[in-house]
Amino acid sequence: MKADRYRKRIGFIGAGTLGSGLARALHRKGYAVCAVSSRTTKSAETLAASLPGCLPFANAQQVADAADLVFITTPDAAIATVAESLRWRPGQQVVHCCGASGRDILDPAAQQGAATAAFHPFQTFAGIAGPDQAVARLAGVSFALSAQGELADFLAGLAEDLDGRAVLVKDDSRPRYHAAATLSCGYLVTLIQAAIDTLEGAGFPHQEALQAVTILSRATLDNVANLGPIDSLTGPLVRGDAATVLRHLEALQRSNPPVASLYGALTEMSLPAALQRGLGPEGEAAIRQAVAQAVTHHPGS
Repeated sequence: MKADRYRKRIGFIGAGTLGSGLARALHRKGYAVCAVSSRTTKSAETLAASLPGCLPFANAQQVADAADLVFITTPDAAIATVAESLRWRPGQQVVHCCGASGRDILDPAAQQGAATAAFHPFQTFAGIAGPDQAVARLAGVSFALSAQGELADFLAGLAEDLDGRAVLVKDDSRPRYHAAATLSCGYLVTLIQAAIDTLEGAGFPHQEALQAVTILSRATLDNVANLGPIDSLTGPLVRGDAATVLRHLEALQRSNPPVASLYGALTEMSLPAALQRGLGPEGEAAIRQAVAQAVTHHPGS
């Protein structure tokens, strides 16, 4: 019965941004968050105070003793240590929220009879002022779920209750999954920074460069969401304008060789999409020749 899921006693070990946001989100959806611990007593007390019926505990074992399901939302490097250091009960459920790791880091709990799972939101929590913003960011996201049986069903339903979606990811595929998250977020920031640096080199004041790049990037992301990535691709690549690509590369190699290398690699990776957009074989060959010519003229870039 669906009502049974809301009677499950849920505990949190770790009251950082993700743990606090997830705990608050579950409470607002009617789940029974009953216990929390954290590295600092104040963090546990602050979270518990916002969740009627939730008790702050001084140590993680007390949370494990009090809860039917325990979310380990510590820093990723501490998850295995927490799992190994605690006593677990047969039939208990233990879930970590690390993106790159599978259930194997919870093997100490599984060996004691607990059911284990990995449950990671495909979302960034950088720049959040407080847990309420973390709650808002959980809405609509995909959760990478590695679990089996009743726990898999429970977590899939939990994701739906959070207005998100659970996607089953095999344990051995989680590093690839998490690499996609890094490309979507951290390395997107790196690419945007490269664009800002390049604009500043062309004479833009920093604030003007930041505003120009973020406006264009937002419009592009909107296009990707509405049209898909292939139909959102624009620029000299789609037009087969090899001369412009070569001018870009030569200018970047004079001013910022690492960005020139990045531009060349992205150009070659973008060619399959450009071919789908109508770039012909001759245009593809010209683009590849432009990249090769730029590298030949500046082999140290």
